[in-house]
Amino acid sequence: MSSRLTRMVQTSLTIKVFAICFLSVHVPLLVFIIYLAGGNGAEPEPVLLLLLAATVAGTTICLLSLWWMIRPLSQLAQAIKIYRANGTPVRMQIDRKDEIGLLASTVTAMVAETETLMNKLRHQAMTDLQTGLGNRRWLNERAAEELARAERQGEPLSIIVLDLDRFKGINDGHGHETGDRVLVATGEIVRTCLRPYDLAARIGGEEFCILLPRTSLDDAEAISERLRTALAATTVPPLRQGRMTASFGICAAGPGDRLPDMLLRADFALYEAKRDGRNCIRRAHDTNTGEAIASAKLAPTKAVSPVNSTHIL
Repeated sequence: MSSRLTRMVQTSLTIKVFAICFLSVHVPLLVFIIYLAGGNGAEPEPVLLLLLAATVAGTTICLLSLWWMIRPLSQLAQAIKIYRANGTPVRMQIDRKDEIGLLASTVTAMVAETETLMNKLRHQAMTDLQTGLGNRRWLNERAAEELARAERQGEPLSIIVLDLDRFKGINDGHGHETGDRVLVATGEIVRTCLRPYDLAARIGGEEFCILLPRTSLDDAEAISERLRTALAATTVPPLRQGRMTASFGICAAGPGDRLPDMLLRADFALYEAKRDGRNCIRRAHDTNTGEAIASAKLAPTKAVSPVNSTHIL
């Protein structure tokens, strides 16, 4: 019976509040009974002072006890407010089995689940699901950060744009399943050949962009050659070895450059690589975006200009 009563008190906030209020209200009566049982007289002045002190003590005990019981609610509300303001996870460890403990643990678990789901959705929104690399949105955000940091610290920064050669022919001749395997293999090769701080994204159907912090144009060309060699040596059945190749355009950041400026110049260098026979690397020597646009508009009409983000096969 006693264990059942103890369990009821531990799990019921209502019983706790009722018990505290009941005992606090009767503190003056209990003190008065003890006072009389001790053989003290019932003179009015001492009794009044005793009852007043007992009333103040009972009220203080009641308020402190109630504050202690509901304090986790205030902490929980503050934690949720902070979470909504800056995304700091709600972490509360309350070793209580009553309604407040249940509420705190439930809210903490729900916020943790929501945060996990949001992180998953955020990752999906920023990731190319086919290759596992970043997507264009992710690259735009990270590129802005890296370009600002490079300009602030006076460090070089380069990009590589690569486009798989005759990819439409792979899809038409061997099916889209083979084309998908080629894309997956390209993503794996890109991840394997890059450094931990390099940023790679798939920005088009068969087009990839790699952002290289703290990297000169010469180093970017060396990385591109490593990628080009690895792609050409990879076999994706039923394709023969050497069928899976890519053309590369590389570009170094200039003063005040932003990603669209660099992509335009790298795209034109990539167009030159396609025109010169594919499976090769070309540098974007021109750092003037306006001149790159003018040059792209003079491209032969049999191939689509990179200004329109479409490359020859």
